[in-house]
Amino acid sequence: MRKLFILLAAVAFAFAFTTPAAAEVNFSGMVSFETYMENVDSDAPGYIDQDNLLWAQSTSGSRLTANFKEGPISALYEIRFNLTSYVRHWFASWNFGAGILGVGQTWTPEFSCIGSVMRGDGAAGPLDPACSARIPFVSLRFGGLMIAAGEPNTAHVVDATGTYALDAAKGVVQTYTTTIEQTLPKLMASYNLNVANIGLKLFGGYNTYEEKVTATQQSYDIDSYVYGLTASAGFGPLTVKGMYWGGENTQEYGIGPTPAFKAYWDGTCVVDASGAWYGVDVAYKVSDMLSVAAGYQTGESESDRPGTWEDSTTTYFAQASISLAKGVTLWP
Repeated sequence: MRKLFILLAAVAFAFAFTTPAAAEVNFSGMVSFETYMENVDSDAPGYIDQDNLLWAQSTSGSRLTANFKEGPISALYEIRFNLTSYVRHWFASWNFGAGILGVGQTWTPEFSCIGSVMRGDGAAGPLDPACSARIPFVSLRFGGLMIAAGEPNTAHVVDATGTYALDAAKGVVQTYTTTIEQTLPKLMASYNLNVANIGLKLFGGYNTYEEKVTATQQSYDIDSYVYGLTASAGFGPLTVKGMYWGGENTQEYGIGPTPAFKAYWDGTCVVDASGAWYGVDVAYKVSDMLSVAAGYQTGESESDRPGTWEDSTTTYFAQASISLAKGVTLWP
């Protein structure tokens, strides 16, 4: 069976390299089952509070991973238990001496999760911004500096569906919609710095596209960006992490926590939405069997739409990590 896995994985990566017998190949995996009660309480008008039991295998956490390495070539392939979105990582890199060239889908430079909570298999509540930052991209890494160009994120902002009179005298009407034009990839960068027991990461990204109304040929630029800083420090069994995020039109950028700030079209122009988030995560290893962690994150958004368009969200957690045996862990 192991030989069959190696053969299938080697064929899957044939576009990047072949896998000789001397190549280093490692397989790993995780099977996660989520069992918890969730209480949703909101003061939003018309919202109904809910109590929900989750008792199901995690479609995002259950996964199979394969790592390959042969000389300067490395690759990562990871699939998950989710048939509608099963590829997590499909990435290969080449160390050419002066730097590393990477191609494929994996964590982007802005990936910066600080949360250690295992609810949702690592998604640290609704505010950890970059826990799902995996898109196809091409990257160059020089030491701690990484620059990348990725697949642009596009979403319709201009609400221009409907009909217009093509020839009023003859009563001819035509449906009009909007089209999206993109001329630049998503641009991303990060810089990692480690000094003694402290790690710092600066990151940012920019995404742009143009949305055009087919009937009138009017066009609207949809620009979005993110920036931020994460820091971590280790003091023996104690680990402390913090983050600060800022951005504009993060829903159009394709990354960000809740509330994800979405641009608004007021009928004549696009109104931008901006916001910021920050948080802290503390973890302590009591023993090889037991660890505890707690965290707090908060953020707010604002849009210059008519009326009051401000929103804020706060999340916090406390959990334990109990290792019953090698490869068997409970997170109550």
